[in-house]
Amino acid sequence: PPAGLLEDVEESLSDDGFDVFHGRQFISIREGGQLSPNSTVARQHFEDTEAVMLAYNESNNTIAIVLLETYYDRPNVYKVQGKDRKPYCTARYFLKDNDIPHEKTLRYRPEWDDSIGGDAVPGGLRIDLDQDAEPAQPVTSASDSDESSE
Repeated sequence: PPAGLLEDVEESLSDDGFDVFHGRQFISIREGGQLSPNSTVARQHFEDTEAVMLAYNESNNTIAIVLLETYYDRPNVYKVQGKDRKPYCTARYFLKDNDIPHEKTLRYRPEWDDSIGGDAVPGGLRIDLDQDAEPAQPVTSASDSDESSE
């Protein structure tokens, strides 16, 4: 489509009171200790991401995910793998060290937060672990896809 066409149509629909569906957004915390965004979150946030910095706020039971364009060999930086298919990072020790349950795969709705990372980055994703997480469906070709009917 011509540049800006879809954005113009979405804006027009929104101006007319329509809620434009952009796909379901979630990040799964998997049994094996992986953090895995679904395809909607991956498209919106992970395209230029080589690594993530993870932090945990115990007082509000929240994970912060700062997206990085470059991998840095630091203990709190995790390499993003599977970029061509589905991005994920293995954070088993981060989850274990912070007593974040990962005995079964659960999906959480992340929120973008402009204040994460200060002035060094444009923000990051925040996962509130107190929200009602969804149990993940068994892995199939469409289980983590927001294109499946729901």
